[in-house]
Amino acid sequence: MSKSVFRIVLGGAAAIALFPTVAGAQTQQEWRCNIDSLAPSQAIVRTEWARKCGLLNNLIPAGPTGFVSSNTTLDAAAFPSIVWAKEYIEKTPDRAYAGNSQAYRVNYYYAIAMYDATPMLKVEAEPSGPTVGFFKWLATPTTISRARPLYPTFESMQVPGTGIALYPHPTDTSDCRLYRDTNNDARGDTLYGTGSFYVVAQCESSCYAPDQELLFSNGSVPISKAVREQQTDIITLTPDATLDDVQLQTNHVYSYTSETRDSEHLLYTITTEHGGKLRLTNEHPVVNSEGRMVRAADLKLDDELLRQDGTRERVVSVEKTTHFGKVYNLRPITRDQVTNVVVAQGFLVGSARYQNEDVGFMNRIILQRSVPEELLPQ
Repeated sequence: MSKSVFRIVLGGAAAIALFPTVAGAQTQQEWRCNIDSLAPSQAIVRTEWARKCGLLNNLIPAGPTGFVSSNTTLDAAAFPSIVWAKEYIEKTPDRAYAGNSQAYRVNYYYAIAMYDATPMLKVEAEPSGPTVGFFKWLATPTTISRARPLYPTFESMQVPGTGIALYPHPTDTSDCRLYRDTNNDARGDTLYGTGSFYVVAQCESSCYAPDQELLFSNGSVPISKAVREQQTDIITLTPDATLDDVQLQTNHVYSYTSETRDSEHLLYTITTEHGGKLRLTNEHPVVNSEGRMVRAADLKLDDELLRQDGTRERVVSVEKTTHFGKVYNLRPITRDQVTNVVVAQGFLVGSARYQNEDVGFMNRIILQRSVPEELLPQ
């Protein structure tokens, strides 16, 4: 297979150059997500809270009838007729709960956070609860829910890392105010007040089990140990690697991701015909024998994985287990997709940059809208 095909398969996303102001802020976004570190069930609560609070506190005109027609999503109930879904748009940018990555569109951000794709969803008026009468976008039978829902994280300033970290009330979801953390436990405990607040990052986590070994320059190391020792010389594909000529290089770790709190995670244990084994969260990307990224949850018996020497190995077992504790991930310093393929237990898998590609795109939008116009590239 030609070099160009390998590049297309593994590097199909358009390149986006990041100037220094944005690149530095991206590090702060990753840090904020690590601090919040919500489990999937907690992420759903945060996202539902943000939607509710945006609808109740930041619409002009207020109330369920203040909707506009979406320009992104169709109402599945009207199919095959073309009827755009009913959308609500937050009006005050410096007190918005959905944030600017989706132009303050409340229902669209909610759908992006909860579902993998949103071309068509059910649109129903809520029958009860605090947002009774508001139209909500719900899944159809063919919609795929995210195993790792997205959630917003907040600060008092628009550029991440320059303001006060803010959190919803830790237990009262009816409270739409934000709180500061004065106990160093990543939970809101002191009322912030009436100042401005902004969504500075959209967060998602999906990672390795702590005993999963990654290949570094000094050999295979469990990722939990690599995090503790802050090992930096990670082995990745070279920029010109191909399916016919898999080449590796010593790269460098840009950042590690480690949760601050223990929580329960769904893991997939993938065993291959010669005894190879991977233990990954369900969303973790793995390179198959065609050079394509597939989710661990989508692997089936007799699928083939690609080893670090370019040979193929057949999957003979896929088992679901649970793990209570922390999970981990890393990003190489390079940003192109080919050199973000790392080696886990001898197999080629994607780094954290693959799992968070859509999150990263939204966060780049957040950053560009928070950077002074004169600093933006022409």
